[in-house]
Amino acid sequence: MKKQKLLFFSLILSMGISFISCNLNDDNGNRDVFQSSPAVIDWRADMGGTVISTPWGRIAAPSLFDAYEGDCIFLYEFVLDYDNQPTDKYYTATGIYKENVDWSYIETHNTVELGSYTLPFSNISSISDEFFMGRLFFVMAYKDKSPSFRLIYNSSEEEVGGVKNLYLQARPSSTDNSSEVTSIYAFNMFQFIWDNGRDTTKTFKGSMEKYDFRYIKANLNYVSDIKDDQPEYKMLNDQPIELYIFKDDY
Repeated sequence: MKKQKLLFFSLILSMGISFISCNLNDDNGNRDVFQSSPAVIDWRADMGGTVISTPWGRIAAPSLFDAYEGDCIFLYEFVLDYDNQPTDKYYTATGIYKENVDWSYIETHNTVELGSYTLPFSNISSISDEFFMGRLFFVMAYKDKSPSFRLIYNSSEEEVGGVKNLYLQARPSSTDNSSEVTSIYAFNMFQFIWDNGRDTTKTFKGSMEKYDFRYIKANLNYVSDIKDDQPEYKMLNDQPIELYIFKDDY
């Protein structure tokens, strides 16, 4: 699976998009097979316990015994069998094929000096969603076996139009940088968005219902090169991205 995953992520990066996600009509009855997306594990008493929070919404996942609230995962596949749902109050997933994703919290500093975080990235892609509970996922290409990552908000930097600048940095683990590696990593930004965000109400994903959110606008910057001991940053997004959390999740 490791080799297959690396090939998949390499394809994502080469296409210049964040992730591929699709649902496929299945020939074996009234069901859909959903593929290829990050998700976050939640626990909700009104949905029977363990839940996967996906771009398609919150879906009960009672078969996940090795996942815990707050975990970040990558869903290779899951199935919604509409003819065999245990309740009509929410959907329950079966056939879940996933892998855990490492994560950490966003950091707030008054500087973006590299220190030991001197590893440049070859390429970056990202994905976020309202249902991700403030998690921001990155797919990253670099030349190192197992670096450490951090995402920094520079509190001393002036914000233009309320847009926050976030900086992604990596600390190398070794001097062996001959082979390019691709991996996925997540940052928990829930509390940061809650503390630094603004309130808004909007119609959500094509429904007629309105929901209350908190959100921030941000530019995502990453170290693309280091010349004369000085980092060169590239901006991942052409326009500021908006990161949302449901106020009801607090």
